[in-house]
Amino acid sequence: MNSESLRIFDHPVLTFNRGPKINIVYNNRLIAAYEGETIAAALYASGIRIFSRSFKYHRPRGISCLSGHCSNCLMRVNGIPNVRTCVEPVRPGMRVESQNAWPSLEVDLASIAGYLGFLIRPGFQYKRFIRPRWFYHIWERFLRKMAGIGKLADESLDHKPRTIEIEPEIVVVGGGLAGMSAALSASKAGANVVLIERESNIGGKLRFQTQYIDIPELQDRKRGFSLVSKIAHDLELLSNCRIVKDATAFGWYDEGLLAVVRPGELWRIRPHCVIICTGSYEYPTVFENNDLPGIFLSGGVQRLMHRDGIRPGNRAVVITNDDEGYSVAKQLLEAGVSIPAVADSRRDEEVIASYGAKKISDRGIPIYLGYAVKSAVGRGAVRGVIIRSLNPPKGKKNHSKIKIPCDTVCISGGRAPADELIFQRTCQGSYVLESPFQMIRKPEIVKHMEIEKDFYAAGEVTGSFGLRRAYLQGKIAGLSAAITLNHGSEDLKKHRDDIEAKLANLSRS
Repeated sequence: MNSESLRIFDHPVLTFNRGPKINIVYNNRLIAAYEGETIAAALYASGIRIFSRSFKYHRPRGISCLSGHCSNCLMRVNGIPNVRTCVEPVRPGMRVESQNAWPSLEVDLASIAGYLGFLIRPGFQYKRFIRPRWFYHIWERFLRKMAGIGKLADESLDHKPRTIEIEPEIVVVGGGLAGMSAALSASKAGANVVLIERESNIGGKLRFQTQYIDIPELQDRKRGFSLVSKIAHDLELLSNCRIVKDATAFGWYDEGLLAVVRPGELWRIRPHCVIICTGSYEYPTVFENNDLPGIFLSGGVQRLMHRDGIRPGNRAVVITNDDEGYSVAKQLLEAGVSIPAVADSRRDEEVIASYGAKKISDRGIPIYLGYAVKSAVGRGAVRGVIIRSLNPPKGKKNHSKIKIPCDTVCISGGRAPADELIFQRTCQGSYVLESPFQMIRKPEIVKHMEIEKDFYAAGEVTGSFGLRRAYLQGKIAGLSAAITLNHGSEDLKKHRDDIEAKLANLSRS
């Protein structure tokens, strides 16, 4: 495969300003890359599809989320194990090596374990060969080689990170739409704000969204990436708002200590108020062979296309249970990917009448309502999917299955709140059945987006979905935190009440 064949050079919406062309070394092989793109993007564009092997059966795994949330892309980089290549940028002369496979990722002898599933039951590693004791130590070493995901680093990494201690008035964790809205509102109210963002730029998933976003409060309909770019620019102009990027808030300890790690740094933050806006994780769909390389979450497809400028393949089937799937289908078409079908597990005929579905249907693309994936077809990579009707006619179950050849599967299966930090602080919450396939955990909001004293949350982390809702919740949380710290006046409280009235109307509609 030509290393440039999947790169996007002519896009109807985006322009890709690639850096200078460089070379990296992957398993003793030179790979062409562009400065600034990720390792995973360079490898994928060069034809690499298998990025890792599962720890037990050594099944092939490919890139999926491209946001650093899964372990599919872990590789050894410059002697350091378990680097998430989907978010690590390339550098000239970089050495990249695969892990946990022999003799190679493509041909791994340990994958024979996949044919012995009837022998290798769950928990087998704890039960086999316990006696005699001397043999168990041999068994342990074997298990370590099978299940390990990397050897120790080539060089000692015992250098101590620099410790930074700050005590801002407000910390906002998460730089998506809700987080930016909260930080902007609190800063404009006069509070001193620190915005913590895990990625290298703020904007969240909207950074990779080319669809037009309609948020009436912003009074300007823009494409997703333009919208967050404008808000980010407004934030950067504020002297009382500090944006800390490439930083992960990982722990919330006694006496209000928020621990944040950044390359070479450990931040100990003691804020007066905290606003959690960490967004959500995408849900994968459960079906046979759903881990084959070439099966992506919808956000992973958007990042690959709109961040890295690379098509995921040439022929993609979209599997969805929400309207987001149709947006991604349109974006795949914009990138030059053909779509043989969209399978939507919802049975409601009104789905076809929605704007996104109508745009896809008008292009002659079949939409299978009430269909879900039964299985993916392929060995080292996906070669097709078999979809099935969720409500087949009596006695015609076999006729309800359809096989569709493809080299890419895009899954838009819903989201779950990324609420770990919230529940480190509180136990007040509930589990809600969001759909027949998904249960989510939602924190209990008391009032004004407050969970407990000096502790707020906004956006999808609350289990409430929708861009306009996230923007309004962020505003309310930012203003509430500022009011708690005695910023603003009665007019500010009235402004917050007006926004809450809009949010209430939105929830009722």
